[in-house]
Amino acid sequence: MPDSIDDIKDDILDKAIICEITGRPFRLVKMELEFYRRHGLPIPHTHPDVRYEKRLLLRPRRSTLYVRLCDKCQKETLSVYPQNSDFKVYCDACYNKEIY
Repeated sequence: MPDSIDDIKDDILDKAIICEITGRPFRLVKMELEFYRRHGLPIPHTHPDVRYEKRLLLRPRRSTLYVRLCDKCQKETLSVYPQNSDFKVYCDACYNKEIY
């Protein structure tokens, strides 16, 4: 399969693509192909379920909660991010003041 989206023809919509990781077949839909063309992205070589699982791995684990200080008022609050992370964490009151 070509790596460049410019080399992909519309007949790809009628064919099954075999996932490089699982070997499971998947197909593209027209809107998906149009999205890849519009953004100049290559056709995916992995099944949508595999891509979804990879995205889930990027999320912070919810099983571990840390007690840390609010970055505005220094009140103790629970967060999925430890105190030494680069993410700002606000308590509920400060978050609501910031957003609303």
